[in-house]
Amino acid sequence: MKKLIGIIMPLFLCIFLFSCQTEEDGISKFEFLNASALNAGTYAGIEVESNSSMFKVTDCTINVEDEKIYATVTLSGKGYGKLFAGTAQEAQKADESLYSLFTENADGKYEYTIEIEALDKEVPCAAWSTRKEKWYDRTLIFKSDSLRDGAIK
Repeated sequence: MKKLIGIIMPLFLCIFLFSCQTEEDGISKFEFLNASALNAGTYAGIEVESNSSMFKVTDCTINVEDEKIYATVTLSGKGYGKLFAGTAQEAQKADESLYSLFTENADGKYEYTIEIEALDKEVPCAAWSTRKEKWYDRTLIFKSDSLRDGAIK
């Protein structure tokens, strides 16, 4: 009986894992899109999920160049003076030259540019509250399904 369970359990596990993996447009849901999977260029209208209602991204453009992805995010408010691509703990120890300071766009909204590793992957992002003078951990996911046709190689 133990031998039978030892054979059946791995089989069920494999079936479960493969049935959960779906593909859309040839991209596995378990894969992330890094810069090498994207054509160089600038892509607007990227959807971004945030883990915090206090950190709402209203617009995002990514720029793919030199095998890197740079995301320019526009926030709904003006409460954050700088962003850091990493955790709040890492931001506290980092050189200030690594911070992304805001610029105001034509609508007066704050924009920041950070380098991200990949789309569809949780990206740790620390945000500096100007009011509380404190770093806050945020997590962002830049959604590849909002890319326009021709962006993916």
